[in-house]
Amino acid sequence: MDWDRLYEWQQVAVGVVGLVLTVAVTGPGEHSVAAGPLRLDPFYFAVGCFGFVCCWSAAKLWQSRGGE
Repeated sequence: MDWDRLYEWQQVAVGVVGLVLTVAVTGPGEHSVAAGPLRLDPFYFAVGCFGFVCCWSAAKLWQSRGGE
């Protein structure tokens, strides 16, 4: 493992840990935010954001490994 490239794995770990903590701490429908007629469940927003970070960083890591 190249210790100079540890930051690439750090982003994947942030995504995975964020997903695990979001699912462990809260569940869908437990909290909701209402602004007029619109209602938002922050659970799905957090899962979507952490899922995006995890997938994006894993894809970036996969592409960087392909050049070696």
